[in-house]
Amino acid sequence: MLTALVGVVPMLSAAVDKRRKKTPADSVVARPPHSFFDTSKKQREISIDSRQMASSAFPVRMVVKGSSLCVTSDYSQILPIYTRGGSFYMAMRLNKGLNWLNGLPRGRYLINRQQISIP
Repeated sequence: MLTALVGVVPMLSAAVDKRRKKTPADSVVARPPHSFFDTSKKQREISIDSRQMASSAFPVRMVVKGSSLCVTSDYSQILPIYTRGGSFYMAMRLNKGLNWLNGLPRGRYLINRQQISIP
């Protein structure tokens, strides 16, 4: 009698699966939530998923001078800095006015949805 009940359970679950409607998410291939750099050699663009990366609360102006980054802000705020691959690197506390960031290693960073290159 137990063997008969065991055989019924898979049949019921198969019937439930057939009745379930497929959603668009079932047919989508799994991929990373965002890709930052296009692999084509002709053009390299940044496409940033705004839900994944934070930016500063107020607008800032950034200028690279030598190996330093000059950030001008009209408000005190926190500025998140991400690596080229999209990993969080650090948060910079900005004061109102001119702020200098020295000591960033050479490379490309994503700051406030802009690509900044430190030579």
